[in-house]
Amino acid sequence: MAAKTVIIESKDYVFNTLKEAQKYYDAIVKELYDAKLILTTGQDFEDLKWIYTAYCNYTNHDVDRLKESDIVGFKGISTVRQNAGQYIPTECCAIIFSDNTEEEFFTDKAIKEIAIKQNPR
Repeated sequence: MAAKTVIIESKDYVFNTLKEAQKYYDAIVKELYDAKLILTTGQDFEDLKWIYTAYCNYTNHDVDRLKESDIVGFKGISTVRQNAGQYIPTECCAIIFSDNTEEEFFTDKAIKEIAIKQNPR
């Protein structure tokens, strides 16, 4: 199976592989979690916003919500994820919307969906 490239259009950058893109954005999420920061501006903010929006458009996830509320920030949170029948604590993003609601966001899952749409068989 050929490696899937991932194009992050918010900064016009091409990652050579899906894993490379996932690793890059996982590090950003981990940094947000470790530093307990909320990201509201800058290139990383624009990238995460583009990734979430593209994921929603490709999968029809939360499309109505995006029409109703703007994304105003991202922060790192701890959650539990099921993997092969086991529940594993993990860090992920929380999207902060303009109505002050938040939603979990797994960048690795979103980037995988984007790669699939950008690299059809």
